[in-house]
Amino acid sequence: MLEESSQFTVVGEAQTGSEAVKLVGSLIPDLVITDVDMPDGDGLEVVRILREQVPAVQVIIVSAHTGKGYERLAREEGAAAFIPKAKLSLEILSQVLQGEE
Repeated sequence: MLEESSQFTVVGEAQTGSEAVKLVGSLIPDLVITDVDMPDGDGLEVVRILREQVPAVQVIIVSAHTGKGYERLAREEGAAAFIPKAKLSLEILSQVLQGEE
């Protein structure tokens, strides 16, 4: 979805949380989109680490899990937003980045 948009440029992809943290540290993107479920941990931990190491990077957590509990945890860890995968769209991402979400 992102690669097909002229609004966003994908600068990297990671398969694990630790790989994502390393990649973000070297690329310093404007936005990181991470899943809650990851092979070596969870997206909430990635958010926590990135908030400490690269505070300017906005992080959005997406997940097939729904419920206010995940949204609350994502916000507590410093995520810009929690978006259920079923609702993920370019429009929603744009709204989050513009502070409209």
